[in-house]
Amino acid sequence: MLKKHVTGAKSPHLEPGAEMLARNRPTSRLGGSLLFGSLVPATKEAPALEPLGKKLSALPPHGAPGLKKVPGQLPLLCSRRPPPEKPACAQPPEGWSPALKTQGKLNTRPGKVIVFSEPGCQGSSREVWEDAADASGWAAASIRVVRGCWVLYEQPEFQGRKLVLPEGDMELRVPGPAWSTQGIGSLRRAVCDYCIPEISLFPEEGLKGEQVKLTEALEDLQGLERPLQVASATVSAGLWLLYPKPFFEDTPYILEPGEYPTSEAWSTSDPSVGSLKPVRLMTPIICHSFPQAVVYEAPGFQGQSWEVSRDIYNLQQPEDSQSPHLASVGSLRILGGCWVGYEKEGFRGHQYLLEEGAYADWTHWGGFDEWLTSLRVIRTDFGDPAVVLFEAMDFEGPGVEVRAALPDVELVRHGPRTQAIHVLSGVWVAYEQKGVYRNCDDWGAGNSALASLQPVLQVGEHDLHFVSKIQLFSGPDFLGDHISFEDDQASLPASFQPQSCRVHGGSWILFDDKNFQGDQHILSEGEFPTLTAMGCLSSTVLGSLRKVPLHFAEPAIFLYGRECFEGKEIELDREVRSLQAEGFNNHVLSVRIEGGVWVLCEHSDFRGRQWLVSSCEITNWLTYSGTQRVGSLYPIKQRRAYFRLWNAALGGFLAVPDHVEDMKAGRVVVSEPRAGGSFVWYYEDGLLKNQVAPTMSLQVIGPPSLGSKVVLWAESRLPRQTWSINDSGHICSQMFEGRILDVKGGRGYDRDHVVLWELAKDRASQIWTVHVL
Repeated sequence: MLKKHVTGAKSPHLEPGAEMLARNRPTSRLGGSLLFGSLVPATKEAPALEPLGKKLSALPPHGAPGLKKVPGQLPLLCSRRPPPEKPACAQPPEGWSPALKTQGKLNTRPGKVIVFSEPGCQGSSREVWEDAADASGWAAASIRVVRGCWVLYEQPEFQGRKLVLPEGDMELRVPGPAWSTQGIGSLRRAVCDYCIPEISLFPEEGLKGEQVKLTEALEDLQGLERPLQVASATVSAGLWLLYPKPFFEDTPYILEPGEYPTSEAWSTSDPSVGSLKPVRLMTPIICHSFPQAVVYEAPGFQGQSWEVSRDIYNLQQPEDSQSPHLASVGSLRILGGCWVGYEKEGFRGHQYLLEEGAYADWTHWGGFDEWLTSLRVIRTDFGDPAVVLFEAMDFEGPGVEVRAALPDVELVRHGPRTQAIHVLSGVWVAYEQKGVYRNCDDWGAGNSALASLQPVLQVGEHDLHFVSKIQLFSGPDFLGDHISFEDDQASLPASFQPQSCRVHGGSWILFDDKNFQGDQHILSEGEFPTLTAMGCLSSTVLGSLRKVPLHFAEPAIFLYGRECFEGKEIELDREVRSLQAEGFNNHVLSVRIEGGVWVLCEHSDFRGRQWLVSSCEITNWLTYSGTQRVGSLYPIKQRRAYFRLWNAALGGFLAVPDHVEDMKAGRVVVSEPRAGGSFVWYYEDGLLKNQVAPTMSLQVIGPPSLGSKVVLWAESRLPRQTWSINDSGHICSQMFEGRILDVKGGRGYDRDHVVLWELAKDRASQIWTVHVL
């Protein structure tokens, strides 16, 4: 795994607008930069881009596990930036344009705020999508800003004192200088795009004197070699907070785009400014994973509408007679999931990333023109995004791993050219689906310039909770009646014959007969529009279904050429599309699985009959399956599941102290239940990790003797210590054979500390129960 090299270098002070004169250049949502070129003049190192959006989409069909995934192409959005509202005492700067002097376009982000009647984002709630000129009658004790940056006003019609609301949660009834008023008067969205913020400061009134231009936060203006006196200012882009004291202390003044010829223009007579910072938008997010959109024929959500939850090849010519025929698409609402809109039918032409929110007309989704003809859902696990950038083609040379939004690739010492990309997980703006991109043509770019990128994240109140759900439809292509299940079903309704299905989270086994009998059809997360796509015959009638259990062990399987684990042995830890093509014999007579849950298929390319097998030993595969052939196989991949580890003998959970990420090593103990993230664990690539310390994992200190203490240590420490949790409830060390997790006990101060011990039947403290959230 490649690790990123982070440097403390500052981003260059870019000047928005002046470099975006090139017509038809695709503009990204990343701080006003171009995804493949940044807001930097074209040079020999970073040449200007050719227009994108002319290639056919390369998105893969939604297939079964193991099918080849072709990387998708998603050039970023183009949308004209709306004129920002001017503050009451400010005037637009001379020569300044809301569109940043550009013929390019910036995509606006749909806004959303949830107002709660009780503190802690509890009680009754009200969703707000647009400016509210009079909110004086609302019960408001706390606010959750889902998208955008908003300004809260003390009085209706955007009057009186105001408070900036960045993305996140905020209490409104906490006494203090920021906001001591009960309730709110009005609410307005102030920042709605990813334009690079810019402010110019002047030491004299009337915008005179030596100009200082900033695009980043400055925590102590008086600590500079030449302390700044700020008597006037110009905000060209973004929303800025000016603090009277250094390090962002005291109540800030709020400056929106416009001219401030005197300090009185931002409501103070004191020209001293201690620190300042811009309010930035976070990465694109989705709150509801189930895809749902409503398409309207006319702007403003008027006219005939069509509710969709699947890919639509042509919105004006539906493939079935039940769907409405829309003359055009004038507006739409994205209620759940993350979508891509296309200018032309068949997922072609200019492409637009559509977050959850309301799009009143084509300018709101960043349309190149008024046409929106096809829609496609982004279906993948949005958790734990990771991407590796390479400067050379075909993944030659060093790479840089990125796991969070990166406004400037130079911050991780990556050069101006990116000629190969490996998307390890998640969805990244401009690159859809997991996959590898061997050169810039693969992702649809005209050259190798790449300046910034960011992932799409899934967030919400229950983002740690694991839910496995299957949705069955009576018709193909997810049409007709549907029923959903989150638990095993020994018998499906006789009157309901599934013809298509969607799997949301986890994996499921579908059986031909009731009571989990008959042929098995294993489906992992994804869409299956027909019985054939589900691995069934067109005449198959499904009788029962069962969830694939969660597992916490790295995949490991052994195949043998003779019974009772004799003969030629094959050890595998990955999927194999064809045993014969890999040089192995596909005649198998015994099987031993030491880790993971595996699907064994009768023929190559995951065809034929399937068998789901977990940790077990099968001495005679012919007797077990009715065949001695295994053509292909793959381990079930499961999305991250968070859980608590309960030790019934001691009446406590496995836990670590708070703020453990600030320590070199963290104590791991059994503690009585209480609130806090230090009790929440997850399993990743064999490592046991805690939610509050994502860069650390469970490890043994010193030699593996009886009673050696187990702690949280840096994940990068070698040798790599991995674990597994078996069906008996033992947490087993994979490095130190025969050693498992136990609790020291006794009467000492460290009696609650976890240690390494050998398996002992009389020690109930060795048994752990996994409580999945």
